[in-house]
Amino acid sequence: MCGICGKISTHKIISTEELVQSTQTLSHRGPDDQGIFLSKNQKTGLGHRRLSLLDLSAQGHQPMTLDNLTIVFNGEIYNYIELKDELEQIGIAFNSQCDTEVILKAYQYWGEQMLSKLRGMFAFAILDEYKQELFLARDRFGIKPLFYAFQKGNFYFGSELKAIKSFSDFNALIEPSSISLFLANRFVSNHQTMWQDLHKLPAAHTLTIKLDTLKYQIKPYWNLPLTTLSVSAEEASVQFEKLLQDSLSEHLRSDVPVGAFLSGGLDSSATVTLMQTALDYQTQAFSIGFSGWNESEHQYAQLVANHVGAHLDTLILDKIDLDLMPTLMYHYDNPIADISILPTYLVSQLAHQKVKAVISGEGADELLGGYWWQKPENFHPGDSWINAWKSKLFPNATSDIKRHYIYAMSMGLFDSKECRKVLNGVYQSAVPRDVFSHLDSLFHPELSRLKQIQLMDIHRFMGELVLTKIDRASMAHSLEVRVPFLDHRLVEWLFQLPEPCYMQPNVQKPLLQKLLKGKVPEKILQRPKQGFVGPDVFYKDFHLYQSTLEHGRLIQDGIINPHYISKLLWSKDHWRLWKLFVLEHWWRVWVK
Repeated sequence: MCGICGKISTHKIISTEELVQSTQTLSHRGPDDQGIFLSKNQKTGLGHRRLSLLDLSAQGHQPMTLDNLTIVFNGEIYNYIELKDELEQIGIAFNSQCDTEVILKAYQYWGEQMLSKLRGMFAFAILDEYKQELFLARDRFGIKPLFYAFQKGNFYFGSELKAIKSFSDFNALIEPSSISLFLANRFVSNHQTMWQDLHKLPAAHTLTIKLDTLKYQIKPYWNLPLTTLSVSAEEASVQFEKLLQDSLSEHLRSDVPVGAFLSGGLDSSATVTLMQTALDYQTQAFSIGFSGWNESEHQYAQLVANHVGAHLDTLILDKIDLDLMPTLMYHYDNPIADISILPTYLVSQLAHQKVKAVISGEGADELLGGYWWQKPENFHPGDSWINAWKSKLFPNATSDIKRHYIYAMSMGLFDSKECRKVLNGVYQSAVPRDVFSHLDSLFHPELSRLKQIQLMDIHRFMGELVLTKIDRASMAHSLEVRVPFLDHRLVEWLFQLPEPCYMQPNVQKPLLQKLLKGKVPEKILQRPKQGFVGPDVFYKDFHLYQSTLEHGRLIQDGIINPHYISKLLWSKDHWRLWKLFVLEHWWRVWVK
């Protein structure tokens, strides 16, 4: 796992010092090595920070150059051995044992079509000095980040926003509409960031740019198939275990030990159980717990670890230390108001003490029907009897599904009307007509209600919140997180399953239940789903919210309405206060 950055200038030479400075902002992503590259005319520069997991020798150093091609790469290609064998059979020789060289030579031979062959998580840039263009690509689900910007005849890119903002000629100005998008969604949606001109490259997309004119093209290279397979529940169960085990086996390829996060939920219990039993991989697992809390996850994690023979390290907390918020906002770049950002950061810190990479269960909830809002009995089209009546007549109506999804996701609703109440000035006038419009492009009327909700989960909740959360929290500690549920072959197959194969009344994730039956204690199978959070009391500290917000920067700088804060404190509206608390700390860190 690594950090990458770069710049193209149409009008001046790029200084080595600035390129090094941008690269060093990503040192936490890659503490093992650093490198930069300048093109022959010195108007294109690439930077790289390396976290060594494959081929620990100097042969894996980046930027890596082959003839007219130079690459900087962040991620892991899990089928690099098979791709290397395929290329060697057609006469291509290799100088290293790393997946970076495989990408470079695959691109040299197949061009951008090689993306269809890659299995893994990745964000990379390949400079072609013969074609005079730069080619960037991001993995299918956005597991690895990639940002870009155009400004004043320059093009910038980086694994994190701070790498771009560090260039002295980049003018960082707040994007006013981003405030309302964050409050509404808990993350900044629409592939925007908090800054003008700075954007996320969408998952499963490429960006190709000419060096002399900065003329560019962004296009998708993969889409989730929307067809349905003909398969029985029994066949699905057998095939699911095989696909997950195959994916997990590839995700364990490394020249250093790979650990695992273990919460005692079905997802992490399945990966650790398969690691220990089917793959005979002696697992170092990590968990977090809270003293005096009956629902603390560490007790379930210990049950699984004892049963399958894994070693478990546990961090027991007396409380969640919200003093960490400035540190988190620095690493996240964009604010994220998911309450699991703190425990995720802390369990990553724990794992970093023993290993450089861990297996984690991200993606399982989205694909296997694990969230409460995916279950038919919890569908909530709205509070009025008219909406309920219309929903029965038209069960796949996009307006009802969107209304239900907003209700589920909001955790303190800030729709456009509410955003205008809390915001002042230019930030109020910049509130979009619909702060949830980013959901509209994901609706496909031919899909069932459940499939449409899952599609939004995969592309928005998982793609822009969950995966961002785990990437920044782990890489803050130079820890790589691998997510075997997001092997694209497994995802494609799962999404095409008939719903009864993976969603049954009163059964939590039946495919995982069948896989784990008899392999873990029955208490684990019967345990209700629980988010990776902590006791609610830590997020209901109204005295802290009052002391932070009433005299905070958001009010001092005229961003939010002080009377609105008073109203939230009076009504004990802790979810809306939590979002504003997160935004306040982000503002203090990044807006000087």
